[in-house]
Amino acid sequence: MRDGPASSPVTRAAVLTALAETLDIPAVLARFGLTPVQLRELLHQASQECQKETEGTWRLYVDGASRGNPGPAGAGAVLLDPAGQVAEAASRFLGRATNNVAEYQALLLGLELARRHGVRQLDIFADSELLVRQLTGRYQVRSPHLKPLYQAVRRSLAEFPAWRLTHLPRRHNATADRLANEAIDRAAAPR
Repeated sequence: MRDGPASSPVTRAAVLTALAETLDIPAVLARFGLTPVQLRELLHQASQECQKETEGTWRLYVDGASRGNPGPAGAGAVLLDPAGQVAEAASRFLGRATNNVAEYQALLLGLELARRHGVRQLDIFADSELLVRQLTGRYQVRSPHLKPLYQAVRRSLAEFPAWRLTHLPRRHNATADRLANEAIDRAAAPR
């Protein structure tokens, strides 16, 4: 809709909010002075804007932690939308595991978040050099307990049309690290 009372984004939001709140199409048409054709165009534009929200490159930060290696372990993941806003963050207690298992589990957790948000292009950041080098083919996966996790991650990554995995220093992965450690702390807290 190029012209008319609902051409500005603020007015579009008001129309959509009123429509959602009332589900009374004739009242919304009258309130905003819209024709049914204009409302249909407005809804079409809104659906395109929603689709654009999943377009662009999203960023995923993942980290696993293990106290004792093996020991109590946790996974953390933070998903940022293309605008750099946190779309979702999650953590999970893993029970007793090695740090490398926790790193793979963190990536699987993060990929779950990305799938839920309909992400198509994903930049993944992890501070585990082993994880990054195994998944990018620089290292082979020799450890029998990591092979099933490696294969699960590869299957999950195949669902994304475009992805890139990058190693980053631990100091740049503080939020995912905090989430992984909080998962361990929550599990250890007395109930």
